[in-house]
Amino acid sequence: MAKPIPIHIADRPIHAVMETNPAQTFRILQLTDFHTDTCQEANRHTWRDAHLLIGHCEPDLLAVTGDIWCGDELPEREALAGMKRDLALLGDLGVPWAFTWGNHDYADDLTRAHERIAATPNAVVPRGDGEGNYRVTIIHHDSGAPLWDLFFLNSHTESLLDTDLSWLERECATLRRKRGDGLPAIAYFHIPLKPYEEARLAGAYRGIALEEVLYWGDDGALFPRIRDAGGIRACFVGHSHINDFATEKDGVLLAYGRTTGHGGYGGDRLNRGGKVVDIDPVSGSFDFYTLFPDGSVWRY
Repeated sequence: MAKPIPIHIADRPIHAVMETNPAQTFRILQLTDFHTDTCQEANRHTWRDAHLLIGHCEPDLLAVTGDIWCGDELPEREALAGMKRDLALLGDLGVPWAFTWGNHDYADDLTRAHERIAATPNAVVPRGDGEGNYRVTIIHHDSGAPLWDLFFLNSHTESLLDTDLSWLERECATLRRKRGDGLPAIAYFHIPLKPYEEARLAGAYRGIALEEVLYWGDDGALFPRIRDAGGIRACFVGHSHINDFATEKDGVLLAYGRTTGHGGYGGDRLNRGGKVVDIDPVSGSFDFYTLFPDGSVWRY
């Protein structure tokens, strides 16, 4: 199991580091779209499945990609209560976890919300730019050499913004200056990009596409900036509950996570689960597949 550097609110670092043994796979389990604002029965199924998925794959890190407590249409007091409840439950999963905001994850005070998230047990949520964008670097547990970068981005209520991608570009440029050669990287965020829908319409994808991709604020300018930032091999998103497909564009994998939560729409059409990403720290390669609560696996 990888070991994250402890994070403290008083001196929360700009970036987080996780150690790994380069002789072993570093495993990420993506969980997404819990929608715990609906009903307690659905929530019991969601959290039960989260524990089962973790038990089956024993991940080093959870990537929780938004729409968890979904307080945007609730009174402020209820939204805050939902956030506190779900953060406590995430902390109880017993695995290091990183978080990206979903379009429904309302918080009236973003700074205070980030402090609450970072103070939750097992959270690997550094300060980053203070707006929900940050980096986690996987390093060699003996030498300290960086092996992979993971970027967690805030796609807000409609899409990634110019400020988010400007931060990513600056971050990647700084890392290239410091390191010389770029490292392989993965980006996690909630709302998909326009090329996801272009691939769906063209039939140029692998997997299941049962609904239109709501990329909303993306006019097509976002992907080239992610591609050109340097080193990003894949993007994993949530948001569309009955899509689980992948496409490749200009050498970058664009993939969905599998919706985990029973609270949102679509559970009658697409079974709930999680997305596992296995990173090879040495070769820079990775593999991914959908995992179900019964332990079965689906690859496309």
